[in-house]
Amino acid sequence: MRLKEPFRKLGSIRSVLLVRRVDIFPTKILLATDGSTEASLAEEAAVELSNGTGSELHVVHVLHTTPELPYPRSLAKERSEALVEWRKLGGLKLLDDRVRRIEDLGGSVAASHYKEGDPEKEVIRLGEELDAGLIVLGGQRRPWFERIFGAGFSENVFRRAKRPVLVVGGRGLLSSTVPR
Repeated sequence: MRLKEPFRKLGSIRSVLLVRRVDIFPTKILLATDGSTEASLAEEAAVELSNGTGSELHVVHVLHTTPELPYPRSLAKERSEALVEWRKLGGLKLLDDRVRRIEDLGGSVAASHYKEGDPEKEVIRLGEELDAGLIVLGGQRRPWFERIFGAGFSENVFRRAKRPVLVVGGRGLLSSTVPR
């Protein structure tokens, strides 16, 4: 953006050229994926955006972990720990599969991130850490009676993130250049 602004200095009129560099394209894109149909559409959108703008693409999968409850029997605790361990392995495999799919679509993944905890908080925190210019995630429109009881993942990230968020819905990319 260029602005010319006259100002007076010691009685004379001078012209100053102010130049401010504005980046209209993000340099880093953070894609949150969970393997759903909507997340697949978000992957396609993120590949198209990163290829079109030359941005780095980072992929994150967050495993939702709940606080550990006190168990009355040690057997129940062992089962719960085994289930969490099984879910961790499944999450890592899903992240690896999603990265491979993105590369098959023609995208280049700068880094993949696996996190555990509250998915909304972890995606927002990683976006801040990476200084991502855009967070891309999949989302579906929930029925009105479900929205009464609270927002979904994509809506919460959209509301709480201090970064731009692109939510790709069920309609997907109508004029996508990404091969299917």
